[in-house]
Amino acid sequence: MTSALRLALFTLSAVGMTAMVTSLFLQVLAREFNWRVDWTEEIGRFAFISMVFMAAAYSTLNRSHLRVSVFSDLVARKIGARPVQTFHTLVLLGFAAVMVYFSAINFVEGLQFPNVSPALRFNQNILFIAMCGGFTLIFLLHLRDLWALMRGGTLDEGGPVNE
Repeated sequence: MTSALRLALFTLSAVGMTAMVTSLFLQVLAREFNWRVDWTEEIGRFAFISMVFMAAAYSTLNRSHLRVSVFSDLVARKIGARPVQTFHTLVLLGFAAVMVYFSAINFVEGLQFPNVSPALRFNQNILFIAMCGGFTLIFLLHLRDLWALMRGGTLDEGGPVNE
């Protein structure tokens, strides 16, 4: 299950990055040759936004996201790793839940009051699906981590480890 999710998120992120780079490259060529390709900027922006949220879920799955651990490592030496990891997981779980809630609200409101892009005539509020989906995956991954911690395990760079 985890390897299939890892592959799917990596593939979606790679497709988003490829679409962004290709459209921006085409935009540079279009400026040089005075071609009218107004849509390239929008495609690049939409691909970038979608890619960011899929890549965030991918980095959460791999536990390769940025974190500053100087203070938490110091506290973990005093009280143990599990309480610190549990606290971090609860904070990240709460943040992901808030982001899922507000991105879902923005998506629903965006359907009622569309914000249409000028070149593609695309309702830009639909991009909140990528945000909602990415943070839903992040929430579920942190929920998995919390479950492992509550069952007596710990977390390492690869995810939950049962002791």
